[in-house]
Amino acid sequence: MTTTGTLAAASSTAFGPRPVFPTAADKEAYELAGQDIVLHDGLLHCKSHMKQVCADCNADYSTHNFITRQLAANKMALPPANPQMEQAIQRLKTEGNELFRGQSHFEAAQKYTEALNVAAQRPLWDASTTIVEETTVLMSNRAACLLELGHAPEAYWDTEVVTRLKRGWSKGHFRMGRALMDLGRCGQAANEFRVGASLDASAREIQSALETAEEYV
Repeated sequence: MTTTGTLAAASSTAFGPRPVFPTAADKEAYELAGQDIVLHDGLLHCKSHMKQVCADCNADYSTHNFITRQLAANKMALPPANPQMEQAIQRLKTEGNELFRGQSHFEAAQKYTEALNVAAQRPLWDASTTIVEETTVLMSNRAACLLELGHAPEAYWDTEVVTRLKRGWSKGHFRMGRALMDLGRCGQAANEFRVGASLDASAREIQSALETAEEYV
């Protein structure tokens, strides 16, 4: 049985560089029943070639093995959120907000998209509440930009995601209602405004939008 040496990058045309991890030669290997996988030193490998990343077997266990090593290093505790990632997301969102206030809606949308791209790189163990909060705020803000730019269909799809992830947020339903109004779907827009108003009775902007939508129903 071959063993992996120092931490290196496995290269293949199918997967590109992926992290692989060292394994101890004296550790026993176990085949997982009914699967072409071998567990060696706590890490997954393909059965045919004993690789953690194998293009021939169309196998990539790098993420699983990375989490395994991280948990072991942290005594089975999940690692904390990356502060640099949080700072990057917050910086891009703030820049987007400033651009939006300055009526630079296209550039603001680009900043929110950049922030979403960073947020999408969060590791699997980060708190789902953090991921949902970031995603919904950024997509809602981008929807506001798209509405100002006259891209109602794209704004609608952003708000569709927002309202699915955060059903109890009045702003998400308000912006979905605005997108539906721009698409000429006034009845559906009124329904979204009603939901938003029920979640935040003090929001005059939503109530005013509801009254306008009801005039067209």
